[in-house]
Amino acid sequence: MSQFLGKVILITGASSGIGAATAIHLSSLGASLSLSGRNLKNLEQVAAQCKAPKPFIIPGELTNEEDTKNILESTIKHYGKLDVLVNNAGTIERGSIENTSLEQYD
Repeated sequence: MSQFLGKVILITGASSGIGAATAIHLSSLGASLSLSGRNLKNLEQVAAQCKAPKPFIIPGELTNEEDTKNILESTIKHYGKLDVLVNNAGTIERGSIENTSLEQYD
């Protein structure tokens, strides 16, 4: 029996790369997945490659605070709980080093 069977896992950045591969693998271990990312079409393609149960898809942008709250709250509302967060989404602040504050590096 898999240690992930029955666990609810939210994966951010799940629409490609490491996040997509993580979703596909964890679904094969029996996890119930919530997939988040910016590209709905890619999220749907990843979900189609996952084993049952079908993942819950929530498109969103983690640099937007409202989207972040919605992703978390929607996952918990859909499944009734959240056991694991795979915080895989990559975000970047654009700008020159001369104009970037120390807080932006944090």
